[in-house]
Amino acid sequence: MAKVVTFIVFIYHFPYYPLFYLLIIMATAKTSSALEVAVIGAGAAGLAAARVFSRNGIVPFVLEQEPSLGGVWNYRTGEKSKAKPMYQNLRTNLPKELMQYREKKWTSGGNRSYLAHKEVLEYLKDYKSDFDLDRFIHYNSKVTQLTVLKNQSSNEDSKLRIRDEVLPKIRLEWQESSPEICEENLETKSKVFDAVCVANGHYDKPSVPPNIYVPSNDKLKTIHSMEYNDPNDFHGQTVLCIGGRASGSDLARELSQTACHVYVSYTGAKKSDDESNLSHVPRTTAVHADGKVELEGIEGCIHVDVVIYCTGYDYHFPFLNDQSKFPESEEEFSVRPGERRVKPLYKHLFHAAIPNLSFPGLQHSVVPFPYVEFQAEALAQELLMWSTSASSSLPNRADRYQEAFVDSTLGGAKQNGRVQDTHYLGGGQWDYCREMAKMAKLYNQDVEDYISTNQAIYEHSGQERASSPPGSDDDYRETQYKRLYGKGGGFEVISSNISALKAESS
Repeated sequence: MAKVVTFIVFIYHFPYYPLFYLLIIMATAKTSSALEVAVIGAGAAGLAAARVFSRNGIVPFVLEQEPSLGGVWNYRTGEKSKAKPMYQNLRTNLPKELMQYREKKWTSGGNRSYLAHKEVLEYLKDYKSDFDLDRFIHYNSKVTQLTVLKNQSSNEDSKLRIRDEVLPKIRLEWQESSPEICEENLETKSKVFDAVCVANGHYDKPSVPPNIYVPSNDKLKTIHSMEYNDPNDFHGQTVLCIGGRASGSDLARELSQTACHVYVSYTGAKKSDDESNLSHVPRTTAVHADGKVELEGIEGCIHVDVVIYCTGYDYHFPFLNDQSKFPESEEEFSVRPGERRVKPLYKHLFHAAIPNLSFPGLQHSVVPFPYVEFQAEALAQELLMWSTSASSSLPNRADRYQEAFVDSTLGGAKQNGRVQDTHYLGGGQWDYCREMAKMAKLYNQDVEDYISTNQAIYEHSGQERASSPPGSDDDYRETQYKRLYGKGGGFEVISSNISALKAESS
């Protein structure tokens, strides 16, 4: 607006310089034109990106393949086949006081801290409404191809530069459907963007270790936890849940109410011989088609009717392929089944060669909403710097590649060298959020108080959750927290069954 006012004043005082007027108009139009950034997915990461970008004057163009927002939290009943890990009775395993975005308090749910999945979806819908994000979202739009435009003519008007490095534009193609368009006649659209955020999550493609996978047959039913929905479907059966983390633990507990017997198998478990119908058993080493299962260090076999593979997910980007035209002279873009690793990524976020292609929400074992919000803040700040001054907090291309290579071999925050742990963050997420906040130039004492409070609630809730072995009663979900606002932050525990049990046993 200031530029427009200045220009009007100039015309009034100097009416005889039409060519100079034209030059000023052209320069103003070039510097003031907003960046257009595609966001693939309208889940928690995509919504945070849309909000932060729009607040910073960047125009988000959100492509969501579903008819409504929410991503993994968008649970719908009556589907012929389940394509999401959400199930009927799921409750969060993190308290809402921790899960909330920094910009939006979680006011629903009363005093309860651990909520049902439908309440999380309502929170995301409220977030969308509060910040008027629907105007940016294109529903029923499935991205089919991403192509990096590498030739000079395509990038002559590129708005993004990191010092002397011109960042290429990126074209997306997608299929758009509507109630009026049948599946056989989808409309294909395409558009060129200044940048693209791939925010389609990482709960799309089930991962099962091939050495223990057996397809269903007339003697044994096998499914991935993504396909699970209702414990009553397994009434009277003997079920093995392979994996003792969040899904394995919750499914085993829920199934123990209806199944004849439930085994939960995970590394480090010792065979339990209690009288309940839920048993902890060591790591599964073999599954046979007749329902016999071999366990590490245990002689003989157990026999089951159903095996549920609670073994996680692979990253899946079908629109990134041989036609995407990634740089050939550098390390190729890689997403291999079973590796659970995406490379080459700088800070687990920016493509090392094409940093205007980003992957927010990629890391796991994090508190997702605030984590992706900080990533969006960092992305917005970088995009604005690249478009105005060609400056950046990112190093040069060679150094980005070098750090990306090191990160791809460390084994994540565990630093165990295990490829599958490349994007594990866990306790390292707090320093990562601080790093993103500093990159976004918004780190101050208030932000530090926010992150420190998140860490404190996370550690307290984690200790309570760890006090119960996988599949046991989830008393920790009855704990009620109160987040303290104002100087210093902090939290209070309003009530806790875990604390009461500990007090009784001491």
